[in-house]
Amino acid sequence: MNTRQKQLILKILTQSERPLSKREIISIGRKYIPKIGPATVDRIIRNMREKSELVGLSFPGQPTRYELTSDKEHPHFICRVCEKVYDLDIPMIIPKVNLPQGFKVLGGEVVYSGTCPKC
Repeated sequence: MNTRQKQLILKILTQSERPLSKREIISIGRKYIPKIGPATVDRIIRNMREKSELVGLSFPGQPTRYELTSDKEHPHFICRVCEKVYDLDIPMIIPKVNLPQGFKVLGGEVVYSGTCPKC
């Protein structure tokens, strides 16, 4: 289903230069649809994740951030001051690892940290 709320979330994530938390999506979304609520955003995020249109990034001590599915693996940067997460446009090759039988690598995550230009 392609609702007005889903179109707004797609627009927000497309125009954002970084992955956003649910709270950030709601805050930006309310500038356009003042009554958009957490349950609606949760439902849209869940639906988009099920359709592989959206991925969630989970880092220890951080809220899950969301970004549109990318066709290439890329690392992220976490600012230690404002705690915002940024995409880094750096090609990333996941190294081969010897896994126990039955395990399958579907992706990987490289995270850098420090301070962003605003901090």
